[in-house]
Amino acid sequence: MLPIWYEEPISKHHDRASFDCGDYTLNQFLHRHARQNHEKGGAKTYLAITDDINKKILGYYTLSPASVTYERVSEVVKRGLARHEVLVFRLGRLAVDVSAQNRGLGGQLLLAAGRRCLLVAMQAGGVALLIDAKNQQVAKWYESFGAVPLLDAPLSLLLPFKTIYLALTTAGKL
Repeated sequence: MLPIWYEEPISKHHDRASFDCGDYTLNQFLHRHARQNHEKGGAKTYLAITDDINKKILGYYTLSPASVTYERVSEVVKRGLARHEVLVFRLGRLAVDVSAQNRGLGGQLLLAAGRRCLLVAMQAGGVALLIDAKNQQVAKWYESFGAVPLLDAPLSLLLPFKTIYLALTTAGKL
């Protein structure tokens, strides 16, 4: 069973060194770069923290604003949009500690990231999460949540805010 967790922005007091998702690059980003990026105005990092005395990091994701050229976007996403850059938010990284993998936390973090971006988009614009999958298996995982690949890059996907909105309202989280 997945421990009860809550989300908070990265800060100095988090024990980042003990996080291990099984991927060296994702681990190193959290250990060495995430907090500095967050504090300097780069990609923002949000952590899933256990709601107990240990305050263990179970997972994390990063977000930043971005855009995609109109021509690269699937009709599903660009329908009704003007022929300009498509405003999105980049989900730069999403990782789950090995102790919490295969228990649904990745999907919960994806939904949390989507909710955060959707709320900003309602004020400032944006239509989707832009996701760069590491490989085809990861791309398929994102597709299972409704993400659609860019026309010229099958490992880059867009998860429309319409899809996120529907998932959040169905789950009673919006």
